[in-house]
Formats: sequence, structure tokens, C-alpha cells
Amino acid sequence: MKLFIEHILDHIEQIGKRNEFTVSLSSTKNEDNYLRGVLQFFDDMFNVHYVVFFSYPEEHPNLNYIFWILDKKGNEQTIEKDGSKEKMLEVVKELAIKEVHVNLAKGKDIRKLFKELENVMANEKKGS
Repeated sequence: MKLFIEHILDHIEQIGKRNEFTVSLSSTKNEDNYLRGVLQFFDDMFNVHYVVFFSYPEEHPNLNYIFWILDKKGNEQTIEKDGSKEKMLEVVKELAIKEVHVNLAKGKDIRKLFKELENVMANEKKGS
């Protein structure tokens, strides 16, 4: 059996597949089964197009998550700053093209996240 957040991540993977991306996941789980992690969307040449960081608030998560969507440029800038004295989460927040707050108890929030991802990927296709 999967955690509810894992079903959401599976749906996000399907969004990536519909846009011809392979999606990889790196994550950690805390003692309360909250996940924190990174999803990478890459093409068949292993070029990363999008990265989605997700985390729960440190204090009183109450089923809340925050998702930060970075495009290729934002991801590259994040990698450049990795190892610097800056806190990585602050760098991610600064470079994200979208920040989406999701309460897992609210289907409306989850659908909004899916829509934001679909819109970001659709806009890239238009720009190509």
C-alpha cells in the first residue's frame, strides 16, 4: 500500500510521460511518513527540463506540502550555487518559476498543482 503523497507523485510522473519526459524521484521520509524530495523531468538525451522540489513545513505540517517548479535555467543556477554558503531551499525558492501550496486533504489543491505543471510544460512546447 502506498502513502497518499506517493499516489500524487505517480500522477505527476504521468504528466511528465504525457509530455515525453522520464521522471526520476529522490526522496526521504521522516518518522511521521512525510516525504521531502526532488523530481527531475528529462528527455531521452538525459537533458533535464524541469525539477520539482517538494517539502512539508517543519512546524505543524498538518498535511501541507509546498512544491517549487524550476525550469532548466533555474535548475542550472541552483546547481551552480550548490556548495555555496547559501541555504539551498532559499535558492530554490528564489529561482522557482512556480510555488504551489498543497493541503493533501483538499482535492482542489492537488488538482491545482497538476494544472500548474501541465501549464508550465505546455508553455515550453509553445515556445519551442
